[in-house]
Order: sequence, then C-alpha cells, then structure tokens
Amino acid sequence: MSSLKADIVTFLKRDPNIPRLNFAFKTYKVYPTAYQKDVADAIDSGEIKVGTGVPSGAAASYYAEYDRLELSPSFSISNSHDQAFLVHECTHAHLDIQNLGKLSGHENEAVAYLAEAMYLEASGNPPISTIAIRVVSHRIAKDVLSGTYTVPAKDAAELVTEVAADPHYSSTILFESNGFNRSLFRSILRRL
Repeated sequence: MSSLKADIVTFLKRDPNIPRLNFAFKTYKVYPTAYQKDVADAIDSGEIKVGTGVPSGAAASYYAEYDRLELSPSFSISNSHDQAFLVHECTHAHLDIQNLGKLSGHENEAVAYLAEAMYLEASGNPPISTIAIRVVSHRIAKDVLSGTYTVPAKDAAELVTEVAADPHYSSTILFESNGFNRSLFRSILRRL
C-alpha cells in the first residue's frame, strides 16, 4: 500500500476527532464508522482509488463516477487544513458508498462542508476561509458539537442556499450516489 494511502486509512481509523462527526442533515446521516470503517476500508481495498490529480487550484476532489479520491500533490496528513479537506471529500465518498441514487448536489456539498467544519471545530482549528459557506457551516458545527444531533431545518436550508449561491457550485445540481456500480467504460477510465 502506498504511503499516502496508508496514511489516509490510518488517519480515518485513528484520528481522535473523527468520532465527533455524528449528525443528521435532512435525510443524510453522518457517523464515525462511515469514515473509520466504510470509507477507510474502501480506500484500503482499492474500491476507492487515491491519486494526486486534482483540478488546478483545488486541494482535493472526490469523483463518484470513478470512485476516486484526488488530493493535491502537496497534501500532508499532518496539516489541519489538509485533514479537513480529506474529511470533506470522504464525506462525499460516504454518501456515494450508500448507493442512494440521484441526490441534490447542493445538499451533498452542504453535508460535506458541515463535516469539514465539525472536524476543524472539534480539533480546535479555525475555518479554512471566510467564504459564506464556511462561516455558516462553522456556526452550525458548533451547535451540533454542543449536543444537537439533527441539524434544524432552518440551518440546513441556510447552508444549502449558501452552497447554491456560490459560483463554484452553481452547476452542481445533481450528485449520483451509485456505490461502486460503475460502467465498464468508467471502470477502465478510473485505472488511468
């Protein structure tokens, strides 16, 4: 197993703040074993491939259609921002693994931003940036970490609205959660 892949699996299984990622957001559920077992085991087994082919300017990406987690070539598992980016993308992977079908891309992003914020708040680190999505997600994360399991509908709607308003996500209308059911063509492409 590559060092990067092994580091990610170890982080997901052993980081002391992963157990704090436990919440319900609309119909989505996020829980510690989603990272510690489901995503970590999928990465370990190769069901989710790990690479360093992110789009220019991105720190990390998860491609559900290829079951690929892509990280910046400068990714460091010891960097708190990189850890938060990893949690964010592994949240997308978790939602993909569940084979839920077509989902709102804006809701999918909102759940991932909230998980990222909860991880940073639990580890005592500030937001990665001051964009509106992160400001709102950190406010909600503090409430969830203080004992609220279900994100109130008003807060969930506000975070989804912020995601939809961000130009980066304006075209992210749908996310297809298909487990590891990929076409032969996509199976071939994911090896490249």
